[in-house]
Amino acid sequence: MDSFGLGWTSLVATAAGSLPVKAPANGASRAKKSLPEKSRDEVCAQLRNGFVSHDHQLFMHGRIYSGPVEAASVLWKSDKPPRKDHNAPRWLTATEFEDTEAVMEAKCEELANLLRISKKTVLYTGAGISASVIGQAALSGQNKVGWKPDKMSANPTPTHYALGLLGQQGIIHSWVQQNHDGLPQKAGFPQELINEIHGSWYDPSNPVVKYCGCLHDRSFPWMEDDAETADLVLVLGTSLGGLTADQVATNAAQRSKKPAGALGTVCINLQQTALDGEMTLRLFGKSDKLLAVLLRKLGLQQPRPEPMRWPTMSRALVPYDADGRRLPAGCKKKMWLDFSDGQKVRLTKGHNVQGAKQPQYMHIHVGLGCVIKRDQSTCSFSLQIEGASMRLGIWWLEAAMIGSVDVFPLVNESPRFGQDEDEDARPPGGAPASGKREASSREQTLPKVVNKPRKQALPKGRVKGPVSGRPSE
Repeated sequence: MDSFGLGWTSLVATAAGSLPVKAPANGASRAKKSLPEKSRDEVCAQLRNGFVSHDHQLFMHGRIYSGPVEAASVLWKSDKPPRKDHNAPRWLTATEFEDTEAVMEAKCEELANLLRISKKTVLYTGAGISASVIGQAALSGQNKVGWKPDKMSANPTPTHYALGLLGQQGIIHSWVQQNHDGLPQKAGFPQELINEIHGSWYDPSNPVVKYCGCLHDRSFPWMEDDAETADLVLVLGTSLGGLTADQVATNAAQRSKKPAGALGTVCINLQQTALDGEMTLRLFGKSDKLLAVLLRKLGLQQPRPEPMRWPTMSRALVPYDADGRRLPAGCKKKMWLDFSDGQKVRLTKGHNVQGAKQPQYMHIHVGLGCVIKRDQSTCSFSLQIEGASMRLGIWWLEAAMIGSVDVFPLVNESPRFGQDEDEDARPPGGAPASGKREASSREQTLPKVVNKPRKQALPKGRVKGPVSGRPSE
């Protein structure tokens, strides 16, 4: 048996507790305030004034913005709409803007305050946050060649690492992700908190969904739940051009107009969107730069862009049954999950392989296959499922070991079972090959932020028909 690489980079998180609030770690310090900190009541009172039109002075700043009102600089000018396949008002172009330093500082300070008072913060992201390493379909100054080759081997951007840290800290409670690239997980964001609404390259039970396909049974209800319960939504890298999942952003904005309603939606993007007048705050610039300022305002240090430390073994004892369902708490009998080369595997029931409508997968039903190899370059296990090539992100093994996801994507064809005390469960060194995350060397503590309970059970259901505006791959 291979040795086990202890030392997860994500933090220990519990379902119903909060991490202790201490002074910032590693020399981080709270930035000096230039604006008075608003209470929740003060923010909600401002938001009840409603949305603003595109010619309003706060349209490019946000409905509650109270800092200096200065015109943003133009980084790249265009007279064309952001996307050819999306309708847009005539004034909306693909031109890219960046806030002045003074405005950027003020907006990030106000955003930090919103994060502190938010009851539930949800991320909603699109291709823009990965464009520099993956490419994208949208027209922009950052991307002129479309999708880039060798996408699977791409590394996370500073944006992914910053958002990964916010997820580890319990500041972000859910992430509705349009992209399929696995970069959030490669940057340390917990798998159990990310809803890959349009499918994933690294989840064989949820392949990328085509226009004519159906969303996964678990993905759509989860997205709808976030759309109805988010207090604050943070939008990055998407044009809000009419996707079904845009309701995550638009519903929170609508609720912000009601008495004692939500904190609404904040958008970070280089380009304008048709919905900027609905934003609680609107930040212009590159997300890498803006999030670095935000972390400083929160008293956190920007994480180092270094590879994650994944387990060096491919076999572990996990709290799941033979169907990939999480076992009840306290159950001693656990299942061996073995992704060693050549091991036979099968997809668990409820997968969306048929629903995704990808031609290369339409012959897959039961989903029997085997592990080909462990591929460090793509942080994945390479699989053959009924003759088709698929992948499972290595981070899923961590999720299985701590039992953080309700249903696991695949199991061994004929699984074995054991207990934590079994000698076979202990690799060299005596540490059990199952159980808990260890605190990361990146662990930091956030002043004045209370971590809320993570959402556990998700509603069930299924959405039929095409996914509006979905890019087909």
